[in-house]
Amino acid sequence: MAGVFMSYSLADEALRNELEKHLEALRRQGVISIWHDHRIEPGEELHQQIAAELQSADIILLLISADFLSSDYCYDTEMSCAMERHERGEARVIPVILRPLPPPM
Repeated sequence: MAGVFMSYSLADEALRNELEKHLEALRRQGVISIWHDHRIEPGEELHQQIAAELQSADIILLLISADFLSSDYCYDTEMSCAMERHERGEARVIPVILRPLPPPM
């Protein structure tokens, strides 16, 4: 079973929920397990748990939006770690464009 980590901005939570519905058949068949920050149990340390899940994921979905790119945590922490793991061949990173970004000026 492949572990899927979903990296997203909290502003895009509704879109993350919709994507998760589309992945449900794969989860139900035992092909993937899905993890995102709503899976953190009360009392667990937030950043430590996120880092551990990010390090163990086989597939990392980067849910890209302007909010994602403007988030220091999403961009500098999660995406940076994801890309390092991808470059070392430890995980597959898949960007998913959630909302179109405005064109450059």
